[in-house]
Amino acid sequence: MAKYFDTLSQEDRQILKDAFVSITLLIASAEGNLNDAEINEAINTIKVRGYEANHIFYEFYDEIGQDFTQKLTDARTTATISRESEDLYANQISRVNAVFDKLPNSVSRRLYQDYLSFAHRIANASGGILGFATISREERVLIHLPMIHPIISEEEEE
Repeated sequence: MAKYFDTLSQEDRQILKDAFVSITLLIASAEGNLNDAEINEAINTIKVRGYEANHIFYEFYDEIGQDFTQKLTDARTTATISRESEDLYANQISRVNAVFDKLPNSVSRRLYQDYLSFAHRIANASGGILGFATISREERVLIHLPMIHPIISEEEEE
């Protein structure tokens, strides 16, 4: 795994990786279904981030990509995708907060931003008319991932 996560336990690294599946399921739960467009966007985003040698976490994304498609496929058939399941996925995602506390602030901040952009891409993947209003009101609340404590840079703290 990427050098940024070498100090973490295997369990903590898994929490960070599994958050992407949980984010996909959370956004899908807002509208009550996980559709092909959302699955394809999630898979493609992870692949692209794994291919981008200039992305600081490309090794991390490459590792996620090894079983990400299978995890989403399994989730589609076994997970509950409904408004009632949002709390379950939010709780799973919130586990990254404890892991972020173990990482340098700059690494946590970058990964936090990656989670936010990932959520936005999933929400934007389907819905709307002719590409407008693709993010529903329900998704709009969730794409900010309020269950993750915002990571601010040291410059913003001063």
